[in-house]
Amino acid sequence: MSVVANQSHHGHRLLVAIKAAAGAPGPPLSLPAGSPPFALLRPVATSPGRTNPGDVKALTEWRNRHQTAFLHEFQATEKRTERWLTQTVGPDDGRILFMVDDLGGRAFAYIGLALIDWTSLGCEVDSVLRGMPAPRDAMAAVHQSLIAWARGTLGLERVSLRARADNPVALAFYRNMGYVEEQRVPLRSLSTDDGKLWIEEPALNDAEVEIIYMSLGHQTERAE
Repeated sequence: MSVVANQSHHGHRLLVAIKAAAGAPGPPLSLPAGSPPFALLRPVATSPGRTNPGDVKALTEWRNRHQTAFLHEFQATEKRTERWLTQTVGPDDGRILFMVDDLGGRAFAYIGLALIDWTSLGCEVDSVLRGMPAPRDAMAAVHQSLIAWARGTLGLERVSLRARADNPVALAFYRNMGYVEEQRVPLRSLSTDDGKLWIEEPALNDAEVEIIYMSLGHQTERAE
């Protein structure tokens, strides 16, 4: 088995096991953030019957407060959020979501990985949102902790993300973290039964909103 295949196999099995254990009795895996640590990244439980009501409530409220950060703008409900966790995030073995708690157990943010390709060892940082006040530079430390874990434990090598061009605060944060813009794609809005959906439309001129594809600099070279 090649080095890349072995990394892929190990990381894949580990991610599935971590998600399966989230919400079960006993201490969960926690990733420390900061030096000294001031926060912990805790896997969100996504198995039916195990979801954490406090997490569901926070995810719902924070998403509603920051609708324009997402490609699908709608008014979330706790029932819909729980369904998203159990039916979308949970079964997807290329995705994991973390709540970020301070050392007193208060959740103040969430962050995750998505679109993990276990063949190419690439991933996308996803669902990055601070919902409550936090120490200065807290989200930078949280991001660094997640990327270090993704690379060092899951064996992932290439990290990317997408962000709306009309979110300058997020873009400034990502650039400061070392992300480099790769391309911009125009977005076209579609009215839906529950809100608005932005879809990519490369040929669209004078688009109201664009999506920016970014990659993290200093990517790991693949071992042969």
